Amino acid sequence: MEADARISCDGCSSDEQLEHENNSQDAHQYEARKPKWWSKLSGRRGTRAQRQTIERMTQCGYCFSKQVLSDFSRVNNSAKHNNTSEHLNEEDNWRRVWWNRSLAVLDENDAATQITPIIDTVTNSRNVQHAQKIELMYSNKSPLVPRKFEQIWLEIGFGNGDNMLANAMRDQNKLLIGSEIHQPGIGAVLQKMEAEMGLNTKVCDSDTEEKKIDTTSMSTKILDGTRSITCQNIRVLPGDGVKLVSHLPCKYLDVILITFPDPWPKEGHHHWRVVQVNVLKEMHRVLKCAGKVFVATDAECFSDWTRKIFAQESSNGDWQELSPCPDRSTWLPIVSYYEQKGIDEGRHTMLQCWMKQGE
Repeated sequence: MEADARISCDGCSSDEQLEHENNSQDAHQYEARKPKWWSKLSGRRGTRAQRQTIERMTQCGYCFSKQVLSDFSRVNNSAKHNNTSEHLNEEDNWRRVWWNRSLAVLDENDAATQITPIIDTVTNSRNVQHAQKIELMYSNKSPLVPRKFEQIWLEIGFGNGDNMLANAMRDQNKLLIGSEIHQPGIGAVLQKMEAEMGLNTKVCDSDTEEKKIDTTSMSTKILDGTRSITCQNIRVLPGDGVKLVSHLPCKYLDVILITFPDPWPKEGHHHWRVVQVNVLKEMHRVLKCAGKVFVATDAECFSDWTRKIFAQESSNGDWQELSPCPDRSTWLPIVSYYEQKGIDEGRHTMLQCWMKQGE
């Protein structure tokens, strides 16, 4: 949910705009780099309390460090670029093990696979500081106790996190991974998680040592099982969820949720929309057999665009639309503030569900 940076959808379904989108050479490629004006509008920092919560929950294992994700992205991209086809399976194995350990997901098959660099990044690096960061990334492991999950869901752009929280509380056997680029939204959902687990302890900025002791104490109480298990099946990843998908191993997710993304309705902005041909190919790769992509939007232009791109890829036998869409109570149980605002302004919510076909 990128509601804070959303543009008005007036006129977004005009024939002239659709014609321009169809004729554009880059209409089906996702552009992660946004314009400066958008970054200024959407790049607000969280409050001081939210930033403190992010730090605490990162140390507890519920939120990923942006630095670790950045280092992983760098190594992962280099491995993809330098690998030959016979090494692709080995590459996917170490990636799967790394994500399982970082997310605290228990998988018996991981014991037989070691996390080793596909490229010798560390030993060949002349930048000692960079080499140390890469070593830290490879050794990353969640402080949480690993457990099995029946399903793994990813919500791209969770906004204030209410929908993710509701899905997590309803079924503790599902792991909910949420990605969000806005720090206020990340801080807000982590604050709610702290409150649910009884971890909303105030931390004094003026005493660093006291802050470390408090955080360790919280983590220990979680691991010892002395706190509520509510929300312990949520992991928050700060950053662009579309870029995250390209870093996940094959057949890793059961469900992907795209809930009220920025529709980018103006002419020439369509390459910033979440749904693109190259994005769908990555989603198809990371979804398990019969995995699903759920889409919710109140922008007609985005709904039409999504159906067009999925239909285009469906001609290759990759996707099938489920109609009618499964009941929203099974995946979108919450009417968020942003959805209610759209309803009050006369817009209605449009839902889609696309199921992966083939292997």
